[in-house]
Amino acid sequence: MPRGAVEPICRVLGGAWFAAAPGARAAVRANLRHVLGHDPSTSLVREVFVHGALNYWDILALRRMSRVQLLRSVSISGRENIDAGLAAGHGVILAGAHLSSVSLVGQIMPVLGYTMVSMVEPIEPPRLFDFFAGSRAGLGLRLLPVSAAALRELLAALRRNELVGVVTDRDVTGTGPFVQFFDAPTRFPDGLPALSVRTGAPILPSVALRQPDGRYVAVIEPALAIPHTGDKKRDVLLLTRAMAARLQYHVANHPEQWTVFQPRWPAGTARE
Repeated sequence: MPRGAVEPICRVLGGAWFAAAPGARAAVRANLRHVLGHDPSTSLVREVFVHGALNYWDILALRRMSRVQLLRSVSISGRENIDAGLAAGHGVILAGAHLSSVSLVGQIMPVLGYTMVSMVEPIEPPRLFDFFAGSRAGLGLRLLPVSAAALRELLAALRRNELVGVVTDRDVTGTGPFVQFFDAPTRFPDGLPALSVRTGAPILPSVALRQPDGRYVAVIEPALAIPHTGDKKRDVLLLTRAMAARLQYHVANHPEQWTVFQPRWPAGTARE
């Protein structure tokens, strides 16, 4: 289907999703309240659902998208930061957020010739996870469900001087440290900072952004400085804070594209 026809359909689908999902609607509204510092408009909340529908559409479209089509749809800013990191020989960690169509934009790395492995939240039932993982892995991206075994696979990939790319703005395990994120502390996953401190692999904050013309840009930022305080636990915490701060910057600039449909902060925190 022509890309120009996709957005009107997804606006209808996103609007229906917004109307039919009061729990997710309340979660998005609460999340945006933290991001904005005030109550979001109903139109902004609805826009998040529209972007969510666009993202799901893109996952389904990946099965029929060629490498040439992907290259036409996605541009990359900051590729030199990846190459500089790989030149050091410790691998590179791309730390992303639930912004725009990250599933589609992430495919640009293997298409450009980089070997990359990623870790994603499991979906029930397993057949549904296999379907979405298969859709997202068709162009060469290797996907692993979140687990201790997956972390070992990521470590091995870094030791082979490969890319590791993970969306890391939501702590799905509930075990990360509390880190300031916008106006209140919330748990943040520290697995990537721990890998960085252990291996020396740089963390590059990396986000996908949808452009007004329907195309995408992958933004790859320079590496975060790896702390060396002599206390590895503190180093991991400091790096987690730095990672959260950079992802906060991008979410603040594109809140309508931040598709997190679960409460991101504990109940009762500021501006809840």
